Amino acid sequence: MSDEIKNNEDSFEQDDVNALTEGDIIEMIGDDGETVSFIFVDALEYEGDVYLALAEPEEDDAVFFLKIEQDEEGNDVYNAPDEELEDILFKRFTEMRGSEE
Repeated sequence: MSDEIKNNEDSFEQDDVNALTEGDIIEMIGDDGETVSFIFVDALEYEGDVYLALAEPEEDDAVFFLKIEQDEEGNDVYNAPDEELEDILFKRFTEMRGSEE
């Protein structure tokens, strides 16, 4: 999977993130032009940036994160964080999920 994925929609606003519920399917277009589907797990904010916690449909318990950004044309672009930040996000995610139970 590429580190950069564009949203299939024209724009993916913060309100759209708030409207998502766990289990929703999100379709995005990879940089190869293929549509890729992910399962929305949750969203979290870290240092002012919003990250989507997603899972691949075939992987029940593997979660990864994509940061929502916009390119120079105003299209949403989703970038994977580096390994260090991903570790921080995963820790916050598991703490957040643990406090919900």
